[in-house]
Amino acid sequence: MPKPLSFELIGDTQLVVTRDFDAPPALVWRAHMEPDLLMKWQSGNDAFNVVECEIDATEGGTYRIVHSSADYTFTITGTFLELEEPNRILQEEVMHLPDPTPPNLVETLFKAKGQATHMVVTMTLPDAQTRREMMETGMLDGMEISYKNLDALELA
Repeated sequence: MPKPLSFELIGDTQLVVTRDFDAPPALVWRAHMEPDLLMKWQSGNDAFNVVECEIDATEGGTYRIVHSSADYTFTITGTFLELEEPNRILQEEVMHLPDPTPPNLVETLFKAKGQATHMVVTMTLPDAQTRREMMETGMLDGMEISYKNLDALELA
């Protein structure tokens, strides 16, 4: 079983998250790019479920993911800038909490590690305050809960 995510702060504006999965990069890529799969692993945690998910997995394509709990809803929207299946995603992301955050540039790398995947997510925020506010939402805890769901998902 993979160990929990780890993260590193770089400079004032970057957050780098790493996590391993017991599945090859092509399957982890699919879990990030196919709405039905994404809804499964990003739902079912203690607080939030994905109630809407639209993904146009093409360069220039957009995505919209709506997370909802009993008393709060937030939306993540963005555009895919570069896609190199199954190794790299570069996207611009905006969180609507409900007001939109400044755009966040996210690069996700899926690297083969035997039959497993080593994933590196680099988020570049516009400034230190935006990064701090994003981290104060509990985002990293929520990411790990979702990644544990992804670990348990039957990907074939």
